Amino acid sequence: MYRNKGSKDNIIISIAGAHGVGKTTVFNLFKKDNMVKDNNKFKFFPERYVLNPPFPFGSSNKQISFRSELHFLQQLIKRNQNIVNFDNRYNGRIIILDRTPLCVLIYSKSLNLKEKDYKLILDTYNSIHWKEDYIFYLYAKPNSIMKRIIQRGSLEKIRKEWNEQDKEYLLTILSYYKQFLSNKEGVFMINTENLSPEEVIHEMREIITQLSGYSFKKLEKSISTQINLLKYIK
Repeated sequence: MYRNKGSKDNIIISIAGAHGVGKTTVFNLFKKDNMVKDNNKFKFFPERYVLNPPFPFGSSNKQISFRSELHFLQQLIKRNQNIVNFDNRYNGRIIILDRTPLCVLIYSKSLNLKEKDYKLILDTYNSIHWKEDYIFYLYAKPNSIMKRIIQRGSLEKIRKEWNEQDKEYLLTILSYYKQFLSNKEGVFMINTENLSPEEVIHEMREIITQLSGYSFKKLEKSISTQINLLKYIK
């Protein structure tokens, strides 16, 4: 039996951006942050549940890229159902997602899929009531993103299979993100060009406070007090 949810709705936030910009790094660091990791106010959902996808994402082979985007869409639909289940059971929570569901349309467009294949993905996408209130879009200069792709340590073979070393492909993706997000409400742009992942998280905290009224500063003060007390006891 589900408990009484109360009156305050959950807030659902997607961390979005092109591959290599650092969104998954930020997502994982935020998840481990001292102010949220043991805090039931926060719930984190990964981008997918299959760690090793059956098809390389971003393949220049249209048949393979169609299968990979369809697979990714299936993963996001599964995640969305898990979010719906959580949303039905709990309230007053801040839910953080790695990637926005829109990424499937953006990447499918960037991969220039056959029209009938893209339409199948689009129709499937439109058949789902996606749980998402806000998007935190992380961006940087294309050259900076390309450097981050190399620095994150992906094997050259994987980068080639996933088309990650193709700058034109990246530029196309960035263009479609701009197109898809330009008229969408609830999008917050975060320029990561000169920010460390920790500084990006700090900006995200500030926006979350504006959206929810939740004070990280009070929590930070409380944690600091607890640490000092433990030191005093020792």
